[in-house]
Amino acid sequence: MPRAQLTTDELEAMRRRLSAAGLEIYRAEGLEGVSFRRLAEQLSVSHTLPYRYFDNKDALLARMRVDALARFEAEVREHESRADGPMAQVHAVAEAYVAFAHHNQAEYLLIFATHQPAVEQYPEVMEARRRIFEHAVEVLQRCIDGGLLRGDARELAHALWVTLHGLMSLHAAGQLIHGKPLDELVEPLLGRLLSAYRT
Repeated sequence: MPRAQLTTDELEAMRRRLSAAGLEIYRAEGLEGVSFRRLAEQLSVSHTLPYRYFDNKDALLARMRVDALARFEAEVREHESRADGPMAQVHAVAEAYVAFAHHNQAEYLLIFATHQPAVEQYPEVMEARRRIFEHAVEVLQRCIDGGLLRGDARELAHALWVTLHGLMSLHAAGQLIHGKPLDELVEPLLGRLLSAYRT
C-alpha cells in the first residue's frame, strides 16, 4: 500500500521536531554527534524516517541554523522592544547579540563559526541571517534619521557586526583570557565605535 502523502503542515511539524532534536544532540555531543541514526534514536523513530524530511546531514544542519537564527532574532527584537529611544535601542540590540552568544554558545557557533556549505546552497539560511542584519540597519537608520548618528547605516551595521562578532567568537571559543571578561568589554567597545559616527 503506498505511503500517505503528508500535508505541508505535517512536513513542517516533523522538520521542526527533527531540527529541535538535532539541536539537543548538537548541544550535548557537538557537530560530530549529529547523524540521522542518532536523531532517530533520540526520537525513538525508524532510522529511515529522517530521510523523508531531509536529503542529508547538511540539509538538516541548514534547518537547525534557520531555527537557531529565528530564536536569535526573536531575542534581539524582544530585548530592543524594552528600550526607550533610538540610541537605547542600538545598545539593546548589541546587548542582545552578546547575551545570545554568551548563553547559547553552541547555537552561536553553529550559526556563524562552524564549517558551512556555500550560502547559495541553502538560501533559507542566508535569508534568516539577512533578516537579523537588516534589522540592525533599520535600528541604526532611526538614529541617523533622528540626528543622533551620521553616515551610512549599512556601513555602520557592518562595523558593529564585525566588532561584536569578533568579541563573541573569542568568548565562545574561550579565548578572552587576557584579564577582561565579556561583560566589561561590550560597552567600551560599543561606545568607541558609535563615537566615530556621532553628530
